[in-house]
Amino acid sequence: MIKIPAKVQEMLKGQKVIVVGSVDVNGLANLSPRTSFYFTDTAVYWLDFFKHKSQGNFKSIPWVSVGVFDKKELKGYQIKGKVTFVTDTKEKARITDVITRSATGKTSSKIFERMSQNKTPDVIMFTPKAVYSLSPKEESGIAMVMDKDGETISLLGR
Repeated sequence: MIKIPAKVQEMLKGQKVIVVGSVDVNGLANLSPRTSFYFTDTAVYWLDFFKHKSQGNFKSIPWVSVGVFDKKELKGYQIKGKVTFVTDTKEKARITDVITRSATGKTSSKIFERMSQNKTPDVIMFTPKAVYSLSPKEESGIAMVMDKDGETISLLGR
């Protein structure tokens, strides 16, 4: 497990959008912007209400990329890693509430009451395995930090 570098955390905190890239079993890429997310030192979480393209990709190929960038400063980061679904009921409720409160100032139950069909989202946990710079001034092909587990090294490693 790696920690998300402090400068990447600062950018996640300052920017209001991350972009999640996934791929399906046929190799077709999909991008999905996420405007409501929560992160810790070792994970990024977001809610998935729609449960179609991205979620199908997550289930078949859990490797994804998360991008965050600052267009004014022309810099950003790509984080490669794996997603899982949070299934523990208490943890799922806690993370859902943290994300909805930060996005709306209201509890998740108040938001879901107002949504049609009273949909409840899945909670996706993204675990970083490697972090790369997207800045044109830096070497973007070399990981700033990388997990040393065998799977990561065989897929992404140097």
